[in-house]
Amino acid sequence: MEIRTKEKYSESFKIHVVSEVESGKLSKCAANRKYGILGHSTILKWCRKYGHFDNNKHKIQKRTLKTMNSEDYEILRLKNEIESLKTELEDSRLKNVVLETMVDIAEKEFDIPIRKKYGAKQYGK
Repeated sequence: MEIRTKEKYSESFKIHVVSEVESGKLSKCAANRKYGILGHSTILKWCRKYGHFDNNKHKIQKRTLKTMNSEDYEILRLKNEIESLKTELEDSRLKNVVLETMVDIAEKEFDIPIRKKYGAKQYGK
């Protein structure tokens, strides 16, 4: 039976893992598997130490939201919505690239045209 000892990770490595988790590229569990990190709470501790999310800061933001006027609140809501839409747009663009590549490969592999040729004659019904 192999016993693994406590490993030392560089600070830059920890920050890199935390940035991947906070950006949503990886979940904490996925990061554990990808990098072979032992311990289910290791990355959580790293996120608390090196991450941008701070519980005290979060509580202060909640209090600030309660005291904001409706105009400031609406601006904040719209900024969040814009960020969300930008993320969705980027995901859609990536999905489109993947689908286009799949069609290209399928056309080559099966030697059949899949895409519709625009401007072709339409036959009457």
